[in-house]
Amino acid sequence: MGGQQCPEIHYKKDGGRVVLTGCYGIDGKLYIPDEIEGQTVDGIGPYAFSEAGTEADNVYLSPEAGYLSNRHRICAEEVEEIRLPGQVREIGRYAFYRCRNLKKLILSDSLLDIGGGAFTGCRLREVEIHFYRGEKSALKSVVDEIRYAVHAVLYHHVADNKVQMARLLFPEHYEEAVENTPARLLVTHHHGSGGYYRQCFYSHEVDYKKYDELLPYAVAEEKEETVIELAFGRLMYPYRLSETAKAAYMSYLGEHMEAVGRYVAEHEAFDETRFLSKEGCWSSGALEEAVTKASQLRRTELVGVLMNERQKLPAGKRKRFEL
Repeated sequence: MGGQQCPEIHYKKDGGRVVLTGCYGIDGKLYIPDEIEGQTVDGIGPYAFSEAGTEADNVYLSPEAGYLSNRHRICAEEVEEIRLPGQVREIGRYAFYRCRNLKKLILSDSLLDIGGGAFTGCRLREVEIHFYRGEKSALKSVVDEIRYAVHAVLYHHVADNKVQMARLLFPEHYEEAVENTPARLLVTHHHGSGGYYRQCFYSHEVDYKKYDELLPYAVAEEKEETVIELAFGRLMYPYRLSETAKAAYMSYLGEHMEAVGRYVAEHEAFDETRFLSKEGCWSSGALEEAVTKASQLRRTELVGVLMNERQKLPAGKRKRFEL
């Protein structure tokens, strides 16, 4: 996400606190600064990015605001990405109400609590969290409110300016009330493994062991593509990944390599391709699937990389590709 900050910010002061109540700009990618006029922004007010947001007494204009005369309040469906200030400790209720096109949210581990209904009507795809103080965050509060698939990218800033990264997928899930007519009862049916994955937390922290132990549920209830993506996330960014869990994910990929080949081609996944090469996972059948699909999609650079991988296979394992 770009670093240009929101040119006009409305806020209120609440007992020495600065709480944002609205943003004005020209597009839906909002970078909110950590400070306004020397004061730390530590709260996002209720309904701040919804159509029902209220005006505030205080207005901050960035140096660039004068050049953007066509700025307007960014809310609801216009909101696409938001980078929240690093010291935000609170998001008010319904803050992102009906922000249907909000795809990415960037925040820090200062935030532990989110107001009720904050993401009602949202289809948030990715949440990026930066950790500086430990393992606690508001991730559970976020994924609990989103029934759709959510990708979590977690950056753990450790000593010596090093960063350890985790990439987690929380699959989609939903509940369905089905009537048992003879008994005159409503029975709740749960669909998808996402409900199980949303329970992998303890005291605001991700329980990585529990997360990894849920792989059989994902295999049973999700499409191959979803499980492949989940496995790649854990294997390529192995934060707190045990050897047992690594073996289970590798075993799944090994047993579904032709589907993995299609996944690589469809997503133009160069990083995943390099990972498979490094681990010696490629088979002739998987490469054939990948090359065929990449060729159909006219992804010539990826085709070249895959053909090069084919040349590395032992001669007896190579297969003639029919393109």
